[in-house]
Amino acid sequence: MKENTLSNIGQPMFEEDEQEFNLSEYIRRYFRYWYLFPIFIFLSLTAAFFYLQIKLPVYSTKTSILIKEEKSIGGTQGDILTEMSSQFGGNKTVENELEILKSQTLMEQVIKGLELDVAYSTRDGLRQINLYKSSPIIVKPEVLTPFAYEEPLMIHMVDSVHFRFNDEDKLFTFNQRFNNAWGAFVVTKGTSSEYSDVKITFTEVKNLAEGMLERLDIQQPNIKSTVLELTFEDSDVQRSKDVLNKLLDVYVQSSLTDKNSEASNTLKFIENRLGLITGELGDVEKDVESYKTNQGITDISAESQLFLENIKENDSKLNEVNTKISILESVDSYIQNAGEGAVAPATYMIDDPVLVSLLTKFNDLELQRERYARTTSPNNPLLQTINTQLAGTRQSIRENVQNLKRGMAVTKRNLEGINTRFSAGLRSIPKKEREFVGIKRQQSIKEELYLYLLQKREETALGYASTVTDSRLIDAPISTFKPIKPKTTLVFLGSAAAGVLIPIMLINLLFMLNNTVQRREDIEKVTHSSILGEIGQMQKTVGNAGARENIIKMTSRSAVAEQFRALRTNLQYLGDGNCRVIMFTSSIGGEGKSFVSVNLAASLAYSDKRVLLIGLDLRKPTLHERLEVPNKFGASNCLIGQGHYDEFVQSTDIHPKFDVLTSGPIPPNPSELLSNGKLPLLLADMKEKYDYILIDSPPYGLVTDSALIAEHVDATLYIVRFNYTILDHLRRIGELQRARRFSNLSVIFNGVNYGAGYGYGYGYGGYGYGYYSEEGEGKSQTVGTRLKKLVGMS
Repeated sequence: MKENTLSNIGQPMFEEDEQEFNLSEYIRRYFRYWYLFPIFIFLSLTAAFFYLQIKLPVYSTKTSILIKEEKSIGGTQGDILTEMSSQFGGNKTVENELEILKSQTLMEQVIKGLELDVAYSTRDGLRQINLYKSSPIIVKPEVLTPFAYEEPLMIHMVDSVHFRFNDEDKLFTFNQRFNNAWGAFVVTKGTSSEYSDVKITFTEVKNLAEGMLERLDIQQPNIKSTVLELTFEDSDVQRSKDVLNKLLDVYVQSSLTDKNSEASNTLKFIENRLGLITGELGDVEKDVESYKTNQGITDISAESQLFLENIKENDSKLNEVNTKISILESVDSYIQNAGEGAVAPATYMIDDPVLVSLLTKFNDLELQRERYARTTSPNNPLLQTINTQLAGTRQSIRENVQNLKRGMAVTKRNLEGINTRFSAGLRSIPKKEREFVGIKRQQSIKEELYLYLLQKREETALGYASTVTDSRLIDAPISTFKPIKPKTTLVFLGSAAAGVLIPIMLINLLFMLNNTVQRREDIEKVTHSSILGEIGQMQKTVGNAGARENIIKMTSRSAVAEQFRALRTNLQYLGDGNCRVIMFTSSIGGEGKSFVSVNLAASLAYSDKRVLLIGLDLRKPTLHERLEVPNKFGASNCLIGQGHYDEFVQSTDIHPKFDVLTSGPIPPNPSELLSNGKLPLLLADMKEKYDYILIDSPPYGLVTDSALIAEHVDATLYIVRFNYTILDHLRRIGELQRARRFSNLSVIFNGVNYGAGYGYGYGYGGYGYGYYSEEGEGKSQTVGTRLKKLVGMS
């Protein structure tokens, strides 16, 4: 059983064990930096407090409107208002109105109407407050320079009459025109206010409109309804209400203007035609009166009356055809000149349903194009689609008009042929009667056309006067009682969370940047060497207790003392169990090889073993300082043959069986001295007297002395210090293990801080020692050293 144990410990562990994730161990790593959490939580909460003091509260103001559906006032087919509604009303969709309400054009009109491009503010404590409609100073800009939009203007009121610009000393009075770097403007007195320093900020209307549109939200609460809910966020409650009210006013005005534009064009067309017909009718009536007076005509015979009625009916049809041809020509002219101020023809004068439908569609498309042209850019796909539809509809109308004109021309020729036949019959009628009938016929035609135009003018005027907005206000703008942001509770919770997360990220960053050995598994994984023992951190004594503070009282029951006893027990498992000459080395100085060698020697002495501790660190000896013995003579004297080692061996006051051979005077050639062949003879002589010979050698990673000593020892204990030895140094131990340059190489994990999340629950303090450091460094630590210890880098 013992042989199996020896074999398992002495052989390198070339197989890596998979380590399970230990949540408790992972969390315990953060306990070392517990002080960061209250610090950052306090700083985060303080920052949140000042943020809430500086940040202006933002309120939400809501209003809702109803988009009416297009319906006629009358109910019977052919009703005048129904006809007007079908011609002048468009089909509105909620989506279209939503986009119009959020258009840049409407918002710019709101800004200009409320003069929001000039903002007034002042400082009240830590907060910059807004002075909307409460500023003691009013600036009316006439011309602004680009500098005005980049730099605010400061006005300081001196008294009720005088004020100063920025830091100037010159005093100015109100109601004067000023010219400076900001431009030309007039400054007048505003409302009475307790504030005397006012900051005026000029903003371009376009940029301000974009920012305000980002704070405007329009939603359709119910997809089945036509109600729109408008929400605007602002730090000033009154300003947010004014913005919504003004936006709705501008929207309604724009809608009414669009609806009345077509009716206005139709009225102009009818008025022009009435003017012409009135003049023609007056001339015809004068001709009738003059003819009767001159010819003395009072009555017409029954025969001529019947003949006249036939001719009259035929002429009426011919005039109707001429009127239709005239209307078609006006339609053709309107289509050709559409968009250039042409008067729209009245569609109800055309009896062709296809042409009426095409004209109605053309007018609707023209109205939509004008509406989108005011709210969108020329390259807007929707506007381009409408232009394409307009071109197609225009071509269809022109083709339809040409077809109708050709048909009317045929009808006109037929009617003129009939008239020719009737005229031949009239030759039998007396000349006077025939002339009178011709004049009377013209009078009747003009009267009918005149009455028809009068009726249509009244119908159009009635439709124009009855035009109302297609939206209705449901709820007036209402603001929230409490600000919607910043939310105090959320800010404090977020800051508290940040106070926890920031230290966690900082600690994780320290873990990632820390390239030192933190766990036993790191050593086993990289070096493939057995760990003979672990030594925890010693609690540092208060005050300056000297070098003796690093020597453990082996009779105590402290955890570190128990660990040295366990290490002493594990020595019997090194190699074949008879390793009596043991060398201690490390990668760099400060890893604790002198500390471990002294305390292990003391522990062996207390187990009734004769122990000799040799200081073979001939370059930077510290062993005599730790044991507080003189270093006038020592190992260097033995190696150069100045005497027997018994002459230089010194006893210690730690235990009677614990002797020490210090390094002695520092030689000029330590490596040559160790390789002169006297060291193995010296060790063989010492083995006859001592049970164990412990050698404190220089760091292997710095000088070659340890490699020279290792040839003559039974085992090598390589010291690795927690949170100090660099991970890259472990690879050097692995190389030594694979090359078997050191016999019976094992590792001692020193200075383990079990309270730093290592995975155990002892929790000891710390101790310090250094290699090749300046004298006195162990007594007084610099600020840098303390900071290193604070973040776990030393």
